[in-house]
Amino acid sequence: LVGDLILEIPLGEMRYWLILYSCSCFANMLGLNISSSFDSAVTIYILIPILIIPQLLLSGIVINFDKFNPKVGTPKGVPLMGELMASRWAFEAYMVTQFKDNPFEKQFYEYDQTMSIAKYKRVYYIPELESKLAYAVSQRQRWRDKNDTNPIKPSLAILKSEIENELRTVGKDKLPEVDRLEIGRFDSTVYVKTFDFLSALKNFYKTRLTKASDAKEALISQLTITPEGKVEYENMRISYQNKAVINWVENANDETRIVEWKGELVQKVYPVYFKDHRPTNLLDFRGNFYIPTKYFAGRTFDTLYFNVSMIWVMTLFLYGTLYFDVLKRAVRRTGSYLKYRKRNLQA
Repeated sequence: LVGDLILEIPLGEMRYWLILYSCSCFANMLGLNISSSFDSAVTIYILIPILIIPQLLLSGIVINFDKFNPKVGTPKGVPLMGELMASRWAFEAYMVTQFKDNPFEKQFYEYDQTMSIAKYKRVYYIPELESKLAYAVSQRQRWRDKNDTNPIKPSLAILKSEIENELRTVGKDKLPEVDRLEIGRFDSTVYVKTFDFLSALKNFYKTRLTKASDAKEALISQLTITPEGKVEYENMRISYQNKAVINWVENANDETRIVEWKGELVQKVYPVYFKDHRPTNLLDFRGNFYIPTKYFAGRTFDTLYFNVSMIWVMTLFLYGTLYFDVLKRAVRRTGSYLKYRKRNLQA
């Protein structure tokens, strides 16, 4: 209540309460597991910061997941250590719902999403594919070289997989030659067809960008057609729009906009508008931080509800370990093992 009053958050805002309540339940289960497993209060006091500090550091607030050591983190998705933190799920849910579900942004989110995806495709994604295509055509002497060390092989592989993904949107008939984007089948004819397709794809996203921009402008004009409407529009914008939140969820301060990783191009800019899920299996829910939806079991779920569900899965898991004294038994067995091992060594 105090926080909502200071930050001027509506007291009836149940989304934030749901996230914090879920975290509280998780924290209680974690605390009960610790208190039931150790007899010494000193041990418990020592464990508390050991458990809390990782929740802070690996929540996505203190350390950007993209800045993790490459051996720990990946350009795509959140590091495994981060996935195990309830704070990571809570913070992402908070930021995403604060940005896209507030009454002001909710009016324009679909338009902003279409515009941001179109900008990303035209400014970063398609030029990257054009660069791969230009490199491949410049290495004519290697078009038939099927050796694994052939430098154009990865470029053609990325071109093929990425264009196949785009064809699901624009229609598979737009580039029948996509299957020939590989060593031994690539030639000047395929190059020309692919080049023309990428140019047409740019125009396709340009049209989408223009239509979404015009529709958004029309909506704004409708909302501000009267002096009272203008005042209400500005008051809503000031009340609900937060520049810091926008910079975080759009990843605006990171110079890296797109990266190549494991044979695909990974979008790093505008994560809060992301919708191009490419799961490796039905249970693959992993994705970059701040994406608006999560893929799971063949369906997409809103990040807020998916993340809260993950916190409750962790809470129920801890309830199970508490009920069956899993941690308590593990501690006792470890203590007994170390005790008898020490005796055996002394003997």
